[in-house]
Amino acid sequence: MYDPVETDISQDYLYKLTEKLAGIKFAVIGGWGVYFHVSREYQRAFGREYLKSRDIDVFVNAKDEEKFLEIVKKLGFEESAYYFRYELIYDREEKKIVPQEEAKKRHIFNLIYIFLDVFSNKKTEKLGAWVLEGLKKAKIETIGKYPVLDVNSLLNLKVTSFFEREKLDKELKDACDIYALLVYSGKKFKLNKQIKKAIEKIISRADLQNYIAENVLGDGSRASLVANVMKKLPENNGR
Repeated sequence: MYDPVETDISQDYLYKLTEKLAGIKFAVIGGWGVYFHVSREYQRAFGREYLKSRDIDVFVNAKDEEKFLEIVKKLGFEESAYYFRYELIYDREEKKIVPQEEAKKRHIFNLIYIFLDVFSNKKTEKLGAWVLEGLKKAKIETIGKYPVLDVNSLLNLKVTSFFEREKLDKELKDACDIYALLVYSGKKFKLNKQIKKAIEKIISRADLQNYIAENVLGDGSRASLVANVMKKLPENNGR
């Protein structure tokens, strides 16, 4: 779905963040959170890794904002267009991270932008962070070496973003992630109204089914299977 160079850089910096943030209450959310939750079952089913992400989404407790900001800046992230977003710019040609001012002098087609979107449980003073209601009682699980938002909270965040996306590529990735969490996380979910609406949206849209079939199942001809699996979810998870 994304260029492997992009996802490899993103994963590398996610690992660096996790190492540096030991002792700080933080968790991986977004697409990388999905990746960690479904990794074992998905690998068992398909013999390959689940879809990796280009951007990094994290939750950080508001009380740790100063430490978090210090570490993020030391890793080379700079403030971006949105108050909750930080960015790294990677030059493909020189194979290194470059500062924003330097990037302005380079060809745009050689640059990769890795965004770090920061979310919190309370308003922050120094760290730009988007406060989300669903994170106010965030539960964190450890998967491998990574602190990851609990699967129920992550699914609900994914469903919320699924109905707010303006860009088609983000909507398509959300559809894949929702399907993967519901089918390959190994968990049963209480299907609330919003989750059911997300399931209905996927069932009603052939483009979403085709995309999930191609990118999650690895076979674009299996779109009907995607629809059938989604139709059975309310029955299997309890109404």
